[in-house]
Amino acid sequence: MDKPIYTITSPRNERVFIHAMPGHFISSSFHMNYYVGTSDIKHNHDVSVDAAMLMANYYHERGIEADTVLCLYETQALGAYLAHEMSRPNMLNPNPDNVVYVLGPEYDQMGNIIFRDNLRKLITGRRVILLISCITSGKTIERAMESVSYYGGSVVGITSIFSATKSINGVEVNSIFTDEDLPGYAAYPPHECPHCRAGEKVDALANGYGYSLL
Repeated sequence: MDKPIYTITSPRNERVFIHAMPGHFISSSFHMNYYVGTSDIKHNHDVSVDAAMLMANYYHERGIEADTVLCLYETQALGAYLAHEMSRPNMLNPNPDNVVYVLGPEYDQMGNIIFRDNLRKLITGRRVILLISCITSGKTIERAMESVSYYGGSVVGITSIFSATKSINGVEVNSIFTDEDLPGYAAYPPHECPHCRAGEKVDALANGYGYSLL
């Protein structure tokens, strides 16, 4: 696949960036005209630290406190930096006294998130931030919210690197990049995909982990 790759930097910090590749990509629920690459923010230490600062500022400015960051799609390293920023002193909260836990999900055979008995204490009665790389429709976040609710936790925040959705189930999405940063970005249900109607080949399968060429 010979496609141009665009680098998009955050206007709040030029060291924080994503990549965007035009084409015909499919996920489990949608077809997209761009693949949004977030690997540098998830796996590059320096970029992750700066990105976590941007994410944490949203919660500091609103006085939102959290106990646990639930990390989806390989965002545990980024989640650790976010937890660090959430728990350290800042101008609006100079004396924080809470510990912020970082947790990755485990899935059952039906794709539901489960928490083992030794980890339930990190969710039950806790204020939880859901962290994910990209949000298209919000279906993955909705399922995660349901799972947190089943275990007696409450979702106080949704944070993503890129999101095409502004809120999910009444909770505002805190995202570094949105579809406004990527003009022309679109996602379609499979039966409404203009690329398929035009007979265009699918370039790759895509999900929160990355993409696989076809």
